[in-house]
Amino acid sequence: MLLEISLVFLILIFVWIIITFRRWKRNIISTLIKNSKIAKTSQGEIEYVLKGEGPVLLVLHGGPGGYDQSMLDAEMWIEEGFSILAISRPGYLRTPLSSGETYEEQADAIDALLTTLGVSKVAVMGNSAGGPVALHFTLRHPDKAGALVLIAAVSQEYIVRESQKKSLLERIYLSDTLADIGVWIFDILTRRWSTFSLKQMFKENVSLSSNARDVYVKQVMSIPEQVDWFKRFIRSSCPISTRMQGLNNDVAQMENVAFSNLEDIKCPTLVVHGTVDTNVSFTNAEYSASKIPNARLCKLDSVGHIVWLGEHVPMMNSEIVQFLRESC
Repeated sequence: MLLEISLVFLILIFVWIIITFRRWKRNIISTLIKNSKIAKTSQGEIEYVLKGEGPVLLVLHGGPGGYDQSMLDAEMWIEEGFSILAISRPGYLRTPLSSGETYEEQADAIDALLTTLGVSKVAVMGNSAGGPVALHFTLRHPDKAGALVLIAAVSQEYIVRESQKKSLLERIYLSDTLADIGVWIFDILTRRWSTFSLKQMFKENVSLSSNARDVYVKQVMSIPEQVDWFKRFIRSSCPISTRMQGLNNDVAQMENVAFSNLEDIKCPTLVVHGTVDTNVSFTNAEYSASKIPNARLCKLDSVGHIVWLGEHVPMMNSEIVQFLRESC
């Protein structure tokens, strides 16, 4: 009798988990669809959001991501007098991979989107895996690039290390079978036990001693708006199945990143990068800043890959805003 009751209880728990998971996934997808538009361009369909008034800032997300990741700081940019154009790069959310598989094709797809929207010039911000797209766009369509900001951006060949593949987060993000359940659990952990989640994130993309990382985590956890930002950042990778095609494509495309003509970039450029970034090494920033004429390097000492977290953020944002105001 006790065994039967236990079995029924376990079945009920399993059913509750499945129902809760499906509701979580359905609600996120519904919200994502409601908050974006689809543009039909000469290069294919592209999902986007355009908000605000003033000079247009085109934000290119990393991986995994989507237009929602690029909108994390939208309110700040709009308050500073900019419009923000956030897209889902090919393979992410509702932008099909056919709209641009290579980074060169993605740059041309963005040009087609700007033509469709009637936008003549943008400031381009490339984050992480969005960096190569930003660089190609600036090189291939210089008439439409008024300024370039590279944040923790890839500018050299990037190959996922074996240690990364074995890490907790990479196992979740690169899993083909349990990815959505994995990010659902991590999303719950982030919202209820943010410190634990943040420690896991920093463990994998910050090259500091354990004690120094703990201090870093305490700094972030003492700033409520950054804790909220971190929760929204994690949510911007959910559900991963709607972003997996883009992520897998990024992993493949980043192995071929090689620029020999960065000196051809003529627009004002700001390179922002943390010195202890173990995801995209600081050498990427050094390379970009040294090759692009008159590029300005914003070196963030003891900061990892997620540069939007930490006590340095107000200074960093102030420098980016000032740069864009001078350039746009």
